[in-house]
Amino acid sequence: MAFLKTEKGGLMNMLKKLSTLFAGFALMLGSVDAKKYEDAETKKTLIVYFSHTGNTKLIAEKAQEELADVNWQVDLQRIEPQKAYPEYGDKLRNLALKEANEDNCRPEFNSINVDVQSYDLILVGTPVWWYKAPKIVLSFLEKQDFSAKEVRFFITHGGGPGTCISDMKTACEGANFGKNIDVYGNYPGNGEIDYEKVAPWIKKIKNENNQ
Repeated sequence: MAFLKTEKGGLMNMLKKLSTLFAGFALMLGSVDAKKYEDAETKKTLIVYFSHTGNTKLIAEKAQEELADVNWQVDLQRIEPQKAYPEYGDKLRNLALKEANEDNCRPEFNSINVDVQSYDLILVGTPVWWYKAPKIVLSFLEKQDFSAKEVRFFITHGGGPGTCISDMKTACEGANFGKNIDVYGNYPGNGEIDYEKVAPWIKKIKNENNQ
């Protein structure tokens, strides 16, 4: 009986040591991803967006929250028209269609004091209006110098992306483009955005910029 007691005590001690060892390994492996971001160089990031009903704003704020969480410097700017657009409805739809059909239309926007060249990464967000980029967004983009800058787009729509991303790429002359996303969003932007599509996009941005 004494022999069995000694055997049991020795086995218990060995199991405790193994448990401690495995816990240490788990903690080390679990911290690899976090350590990668802690050691990474701080990325100066600009998120600039236009949002009328709130859907695009939700994604912009989510991206800011997630990227700031890995110690990036993240500045959030909203493109605001000098002359406010009508509330969602027929007046807005008609005005958006009129702007979409006028190639040279460039609505004025409230001043945004940013120097795009001072950022490592620029994320640009917008809804899709009549399958195109709203002209207010092109007004902003065409006034910036995107030469050699890393640019990603995120767009929201109720029927498809149309030419929105290609419109913005043309306006961001000289930029380097990565993966973009388009997300379906209903009016009035009540939080029902497909974050399952947004999350992998943000994670990819983190990984690409922390290698």
